Amino acid sequence: MRPRPSPGDTRAVHLDVVGHPLHTRSLSVALVQRSDAKLDVRAAIIDLRKRGVVPVGGDIQGPGLIHHMQLVGIVDPVTATLEAIVAEQPAVAFEASATSAGESCRDPIDAIRVLAGARLDDSFRRGISAAIGGPRGCSHVATLGHLLGSTSAWALEREQALHGRAASRPAGQRIFRRDLIIDGHEPAAGRILLALQLTDLHFAPALPLARPIERFAGELEFRVLAEVELAGLRLARITGAERRRGRADLAEASWRDRDDLLQGLVGMGLGPGVTGELLARLGEADARDRPLRDALLMLAPTLVQCAATLAEGWMVAAQRSSSIVGMGALPDSCYMWRRGGALWRARQDEGSEPPRQD
Repeated sequence: MRPRPSPGDTRAVHLDVVGHPLHTRSLSVALVQRSDAKLDVRAAIIDLRKRGVVPVGGDIQGPGLIHHMQLVGIVDPVTATLEAIVAEQPAVAFEASATSAGESCRDPIDAIRVLAGARLDDSFRRGISAAIGGPRGCSHVATLGHLLGSTSAWALEREQALHGRAASRPAGQRIFRRDLIIDGHEPAAGRILLALQLTDLHFAPALPLARPIERFAGELEFRVLAEVELAGLRLARITGAERRRGRADLAEASWRDRDDLLQGLVGMGLGPGVTGELLARLGEADARDRPLRDALLMLAPTLVQCAATLAEGWMVAAQRSSSIVGMGALPDSCYMWRRGGALWRARQDEGSEPPRQD
């Protein structure tokens, strides 16, 4: 990462990434004004694999679009409640097939509806896990749901702080948008470099016809480089910086080193239990750092997606193997790989071993 941010330095902080491109995960959450004084919320997650051919679930997956999931809901900004929510899955890893006995990633899609009426507070994360976590649903929809909840709560608080409760906006006008993009690279065998970029964009109430700058209320940027040792899935190093700016200091706002927040994460494992450990290490973070915490929680799920790009030997092994299932996920990691499900039973019948957790 360069240059090293210093007081008064307004130059961009560059993420200098080396190594072979592996995978990109993009997540977004947007809130838009409705005509009934409530808000539309729409979230999306896209996984783009950049290399690798993988025998999995009775088929062959190549590079390209692996996942595209969306959540669409209605938020009451007065009560901070998610009044309605539905999921859409334009692209999934496993369509219905003979190997899956007709099961598909889309089968449990309606389970997310149970969250209608949930408050956008600390209990929302637990509600997501209970509704669609693990074998009950799709891990990617769950990941997106966590981000939708925390982002919406943050956006509502910022909107009130910036514009009060009586801000007047026409229907269809944007209020807030968060984009989080994480790129995985392989700088050397046994290591993965994750480059994270978060952008929070808050919009000001404006007339339908207005200059672009009149729609700008504020921006938060957070950039991180994290290097992971695959042996043990440990964070070998991590560094990052942030910049916050509004219209008044648009040109003068400087980048701020955030290694004070990040260095305590060095050595942390990114395997099972990572969410609890990361939150414990961050401790009672400043409320202003909540977006940074949300972004850091997305490192581990992206690392999992990078793993499939490293499976060079699996195709060769598949040529020698009688397995129909091929590679797979850990038992109960999602609906498709739940204990008792079609793919789990097929793997049991073959006597093949699930992936190791280490």
